[in-house]
Amino acid sequence: MTRRPLGPLAAVLIASALGCSAVTSPASPSASATPGDYPPASVAPDDTSGPPGPVERSNPRDRPPVPRVADLPGAYRFISTPDFLNQDVADLTADGRRQFVDRRTGEVANSTNSEYDAALEHVMTEMASHDTDDVLVAGDLVEGRWGRDDSRTGVFGPVRTEAQRLRAWRRAAATYFPAYRDRFEALGLRTYTAVGDHEIGDDPWRKPRNDAWIDFKRRHVLEFKTLYARQMLTRADGRPRFTDRPPGPAHDTAYATRLDENVLLVTIDVFERRGGDVHISVDPQQLSWLKGVLRKARKDDVPWVMVQGHTPMTGDVRTRNSSHLVYEKGYRSDLWKAMVRGGVDVYLSGEVHDQTVHVHDGLLEVSHGSLFYRGEASYVVGQATADELVLENHQFRGTISFDDRLWTTSRQGAPGHISYPRPSIVTGTLEAHRTASGGVRVDSAEGVLEPRG
Repeated sequence: MTRRPLGPLAAVLIASALGCSAVTSPASPSASATPGDYPPASVAPDDTSGPPGPVERSNPRDRPPVPRVADLPGAYRFISTPDFLNQDVADLTADGRRQFVDRRTGEVANSTNSEYDAALEHVMTEMASHDTDDVLVAGDLVEGRWGRDDSRTGVFGPVRTEAQRLRAWRRAAATYFPAYRDRFEALGLRTYTAVGDHEIGDDPWRKPRNDAWIDFKRRHVLEFKTLYARQMLTRADGRPRFTDRPPGPAHDTAYATRLDENVLLVTIDVFERRGGDVHISVDPQQLSWLKGVLRKARKDDVPWVMVQGHTPMTGDVRTRNSSHLVYEKGYRSDLWKAMVRGGVDVYLSGEVHDQTVHVHDGLLEVSHGSLFYRGEASYVVGQATADELVLENHQFRGTISFDDRLWTTSRQGAPGHISYPRPSIVTGTLEAHRTASGGVRVDSAEGVLEPRG
């Protein structure tokens, strides 16, 4: 397959950072927190699966390489890269659009530049080099704090009233999601995405109740999901990309599909609008549908069943610049029990922007992801045959500078300078087999993919 580049490669050199992995920036907020908007990172209030993971002292860019694993002959390959990009990236000046000036900087408001285009081309072209067309993204494609305009530019229209906020949100969704989708399609890559917290405005949604922005997000979660699904999970003719979907509130956002004769992917929506708030849980209709999908997979003797959802099941994970959302009740939840009983082999989650593996109840949980705009892009390459599964974590060592910032709807702009001058290195590997009685046996693992506990 011919791989078409995203655009001309630019020589992207940041003089102060060339040849090193240091990040030149002020103390930065969480990737899920804008200063003054959100409380400190914490586990979801009703989570009982364990405390937040330990503070990770080592930077992902500084972790040592490990030996690569051998290719599996005839294996199906896929890429998994949750939280890519976790940022709004699009050329707001393209196609004759009216230009707006950011009052904070006096510059034309834009959400990308030539350095970002070159850096994205470098990272995504490497993803496309692994002899696969399939890219799994377990949520947080965008920054998604839409319906606001902290720099008062008017890029997506006024945001003074509820109706104006919704119109601005729709315009932002119609700008950033297609830009995201088009970058993958230009490289011949198919995306299989899950809804993350950033697709529905970014957490929190619960407190304080007198905050107009949080109240707006909480009220319109279902609308936000519809806009996401319309852009990312719908064909050009308006039909859904996937036919196997649940009834109920997750009808547009959850789906099951065979990636290969040996691999079934089930994508779930872990954000439930319930009791006037947003909970990290699946709704009853979605859970019932999932059980049916798993029963059929067992009947059909599908070798590998993978489920992807945005949040991990345990707080015992490495985290980087994350608000550390965790699935309610974790390993004691009805969802986890259904996956174990239904024969799920692998649960892929994001949110944490780092990598941690657990094997619990015979099920392999891979919590992973990264932050492109922090210079820490990474992805996992998977290989699957009827009996074997191999995972490899690829880590980039990028450089960034906050000398100036890209424009975003919220006051926290991404660094204006970014470079990914070198190929990734492998910082974790895992080799596993299916057991005769069901479940997964890890044969060997190194680096960040070595299971905890």
